[in-house]
Amino acid sequence: MSSVSIKTTMIFILIGAAAGCAVPAEKDAPEETAVESQAIECSKECILAMVNRQLSLMGEFGNEEEFTRALRELVAIGPAAVPVVAEVYKAWSVSFPPDKAESARPGEMRWRAAHLLGLLGSRDGIKPLNEIATTKLPDPEADEQLFADEYRVRLRAIAGLEALGAAEELKAIYSAGDLLRNPAAASLYALGIDVGGIQLIDARKALAEDVADVKDYNPNNGRPAQPEKPGSRVFKVAPRTDTPVITR
Repeated sequence: MSSVSIKTTMIFILIGAAAGCAVPAEKDAPEETAVESQAIECSKECILAMVNRQLSLMGEFGNEEEFTRALRELVAIGPAAVPVVAEVYKAWSVSFPPDKAESARPGEMRWRAAHLLGLLGSRDGIKPLNEIATTKLPDPEADEQLFADEYRVRLRAIAGLEALGAAEELKAIYSAGDLLRNPAAASLYALGIDVGGIQLIDARKALAEDVADVKDYNPNNGRPAQPEKPGSRVFKVAPRTDTPVITR
């Protein structure tokens, strides 16, 4: 499937029946409304429209309800959605140079597709996610933007492998010893596998004990930074207390 056909499909997403994809009907289940209880039958074109719709929603703010509803419908389709998302990922991977008419760079769309592979919750997603995570990174000296995009995509793939419990794949990535070694170690730790070099810190305690270095100068007014009293910081958002930290 070419990137052109996939992008063209996105144009028709806003037309409800363009891909022959309507809200699935329930099967003789009285008073059942949950998507998980529905037997969804959807053609590949229908799934593609749903996938592109989901990727589009990932770029919107303040539309969490619609995002969640659309994701539940995709999850209800089951493993059949995985290869379609993988194809979309590959289509965006070859759509270079970026099309200025698109609302997002190809790297951003690859990130969204990799994210969706993990969100689907199907273990069929392990293989494409592992392929993404283990694909060689581009040379940062040749194109810093491309390298940054691709590294971000690899991190998302590792997060997806963690979400799917792909311990063996994560172990292999860790053993490879490249830039993804530490992220893989953190994901393994989250799965209960300690490969060493990771400890948990109490973020509240660490921040409360942090004091300003009086040798540092404030670049705004030039006067010495004022020392803070431990515990004087105001937490607008309570940080997690189980943050894994690499100690190497």
